[in-house]
Amino acid sequence: MRRTIAVFGILTVLAGVGLASTAQAQETDRQKVFYSMANSLGMLRTVNEVDTFMTVEFWGRGTMRDVTATGVGPSVPLKSYYSQIAYDHPGMRIDTVRGDGRRDIQVVSGTFAWNETDKLGGGLAPEWGTATPAMDAVADRLLRLWMTPAGAVKAARAAGDQAKVTVENGRSVVTFPLVNGKPENATTVTVGELSGTLMKITLDAMYRPAQVEVTFRGRKYVNTYSGYADLNEADYKADILMPAKVVRTVDGQAVLELMIDKTNTYNPYVIMPVPPAVQKAGAR
Repeated sequence: MRRTIAVFGILTVLAGVGLASTAQAQETDRQKVFYSMANSLGMLRTVNEVDTFMTVEFWGRGTMRDVTATGVGPSVPLKSYYSQIAYDHPGMRIDTVRGDGRRDIQVVSGTFAWNETDKLGGGLAPEWGTATPAMDAVADRLLRLWMTPAGAVKAARAAGDQAKVTVENGRSVVTFPLVNGKPENATTVTVGELSGTLMKITLDAMYRPAQVEVTFRGRKYVNTYSGYADLNEADYKADILMPAKVVRTVDGQAVLELMIDKTNTYNPYVIMPVPPAVQKAGAR
């Protein structure tokens, strides 16, 4: 729940002008920072100010580069980028269409991961279609989920007193290990080597994640977020802020530049049932 309507108006205006503010996020009290991070995104609801933000979907476009074991590929345009996230499970489906028409669907659901050739209707269709297990991608995809702005806030709160808050260049910085825990209603699930991985969040002047950094499997991943706003349809506003621009780098090279055109932050129905073939592969 936002503190006042006036405060929300200020946040919205600042988001629209790129945070051209002289205010500085320099708080180092952990609990105050935890509260400010969640509140600044609009995640805290009801009179008890509970984090009830559990699912989201968003649509965008931009450019991407494939990441391989040896480097990154050439930049390719993205005609569309559609993502569904369930933080409470957790699970994520990313459905992309490239400029040449190639469609890729990557899914993670708890401790399972797979690729789809066609969207499977969230497991509601009578036929599963083609789902190819991708169990070696579980940790990587969960990491991408927890590096989203709301995911990073939830993961920091799950770390509790293991989180350290400092000030760098006039901004509050939160550093913490990824852990299994329950920040209110959400559960952070870590897998294998992902558990204990350090995450660093640099906050903007309004205590929203401006940059999220992780070094994992010898590579440095950095997500940069800007242009926070309520990106829901005009008649469907929820006072929950999402970044309009996302830049993701791997070892300093941009692998995703995404402009988010639209969001649905009204806790849409998002499920990722694990296909039988993937369950079988995961049981081996």
